[in-house]
Amino acid sequence: MELLSVDDHITAIDHNLLGLPGVGVTYVVRGESIALIETGTSLTVPQTLAGLAQLAIQPEAVDHIICTHLHMDHSGGAGYLAAALPRASVYIHSMSMPHLVDPSKLMSSVRRAVGEEAWPLHGDFKPIPEARMRPAEALRLDLGRDVMLEAIATPGHSPDHLAYRDLKSGGLFMGDAACLVMDRWDLALPVTPAPAYDLQAQRNTIAHIQSLNLPSIYLTHYGAHSNVSFQLQRASEQIDALVDLIDRAISAGESDVATLAARWLPYPSDSPGGLVARSWSQMSIAGMLRYETKRRQG
Repeated sequence: MELLSVDDHITAIDHNLLGLPGVGVTYVVRGESIALIETGTSLTVPQTLAGLAQLAIQPEAVDHIICTHLHMDHSGGAGYLAAALPRASVYIHSMSMPHLVDPSKLMSSVRRAVGEEAWPLHGDFKPIPEARMRPAEALRLDLGRDVMLEAIATPGHSPDHLAYRDLKSGGLFMGDAACLVMDRWDLALPVTPAPAYDLQAQRNTIAHIQSLNLPSIYLTHYGAHSNVSFQLQRASEQIDALVDLIDRAISAGESDVATLAARWLPYPSDSPGGLVARSWSQMSIAGMLRYETKRRQG
């Protein structure tokens, strides 16, 4: 577990997502009250709680647990954190709230999406009492001391995806809305997962984020970045390259996801980051292949 200072009122807890540093964080945002943004998986919760203890934050002091979307590396730890943080409400898009109350239908679809190699590193979901759930799509949360969080719809990666603008710093907690940037593992890529990925919605989202002229973006994977225009432009170019690869694959009758993923994102298999590269690139290939096939079928 590692603590990363982002701003005077923002700290990131590296919670060793998928068993590696430099892959995922939970953000701690402090005003008069305290919010956590993103939860990691259930397996990262002990690291997050250790980070809170290192920051001298008592469990009763956390009022809000906020998720950008339902995917397991962003909300899988929500139920376990809610159990450990007894005053905290859990926020996610209203379309996804029922799945955190009763996650029984999620597990098989998550397993298909992340693949068998990475599946053991994702843990499980703990159901959250409905009374502790809050819809996030219209969130404007005043934490005090001029710290305000405001939800922005950012669909594409998933239909429920929300980002949260910190009005004090001007930065945006962006989840997977545009790109992942994991410098420790020399990985930078958009993720385009099945079954609900929407290419046009993601392109619109990236254009909208670009129009905000943000001073910084706070990525779940991974950390704060001030070169916002560069990161968003690179994400757009990578999406275009992925679309081109999928177009050519469909025209050639190619459909083997692992082969196409290795072509799109060649990455040394003996690197510790290889599992992340394989799982997330294959997830992206499968999602874009499904999207483009359905689009062509009308």
